[in-house]
Parts: sequence; C-alpha cells; structure tokens
Amino acid sequence: MKTGNLFKILLLIIFAAIFVACESRGKDGDWESMKWETNVSNINKNKIEVPNKGGVYVFKCTNYKSFWIYALSENGEYLSISYEDKKIEREWYSIKIDDESIMTVSILSNSSDDNRTLEIGIQAEDVFDSFLFEQNKN
Repeated sequence: MKTGNLFKILLLIIFAAIFVACESRGKDGDWESMKWETNVSNINKNKIEVPNKGGVYVFKCTNYKSFWIYALSENGEYLSISYEDKKIEREWYSIKIDDESIMTVSILSNSSDDNRTLEIGIQAEDVFDSFLFEQNKN
C-alpha cells in the first residue's frame, strides 16, 4: 500500500472519530432531563407544600455530576445570586449543594402572618429544572 493511500485512510478514520464524538454529545436542546431522588413525599410537578413547622428537603441528581442554582425567587421577588454559590442562607431558609450532586433545602417554621414561597432554578449543562416550595402562614 502506498504511503499516500495510508495517509488518506488514517485521515478518514480521524474525521470519522471526530464526527462520532461530536454526535454522541447531542444537539442543542437534546439533553436528558434531570432525574432526582428525594425524601419529599408530597411533591407534585416539582411543587412542594411545606408544613407550617418547616422541614428539611434533600434532592440528589442521579444523571448529572454537578449542577448549580441559576435563579432564586423569594415570595415572587428574584434575588441576585452567583452560580458559584454552593450555600445560600437567608432569614427563613438555607440551601446547600455539595460535591455529591445533593441539594439540601431547610425551611424554618413560619410564625409570620404571611404565606411564603421559595423557587429554586437549577441548571446542569444545558438542562434546567426548578422546585417551588409553598408554606402557609401561621
């Protein structure tokens, strides 16, 4: 076999490998939805009814190695956050994301005269998900 033909075959193999590697990643918008394991029993379409006494909610993403919070809304008001925030502590709740793809949300008891909502927007790669926590007033 001539050196020129061997070079062409080798070049063809390299291009085929690059094409297959790019195609296996998926096209934009073709990412798998985030899958969760959780201790939450009363979840309905990512909406969680938090009892007045509060609670601790644990979510483990089973199909992405890491994720971050891209949006946070407290009582309908969007808050400024950084995607690098692994721990967020506010007056009546805290959110912690650890290196094991686990998010822990702790909500304190509601002794106020107002209902409270907390919405957490989650992102992994080009996939988005969210959780809405609703807690009734005292």
